[in-house]
Amino acid sequence: MARILYFGNLPDLVGRPVDDFPLPRTVKTVRDLLAYLRERGEEWEKGLHEDRVTITVNREFVDLDHPLKNADEIAIVSKGLGRVR
Repeated sequence: MARILYFGNLPDLVGRPVDDFPLPRTVKTVRDLLAYLRERGEEWEKGLHEDRVTITVNREFVDLDHPLKNADEIAIVSKGLGRVR
C-alpha cells in the first residue's frame, strides 16, 4: 500500500494530510498519480497541477516520470503559491 503525504496548503485544499491506498494498475509514475488524484474533484484539480507541486518518493526528490511502487511513501508538496483559485 502506498502512503501519500500532502504538505503546504494541500491538506487544507484536499481535506486531509495523508492517504493510504494500493496504487491502481494505471498508476505507474508520479505523473500518473497526479492525474489519478486530480480526478477526485475540483479542489484536487486546483492543487495538484504538475507545475504547482514538488514530489519526493521515499524522501528523495524525483521528477514526474519517476516509477512508483505500492510500498512507496510519496510526499506532494505545494510550491507555496498561496491559495489556489
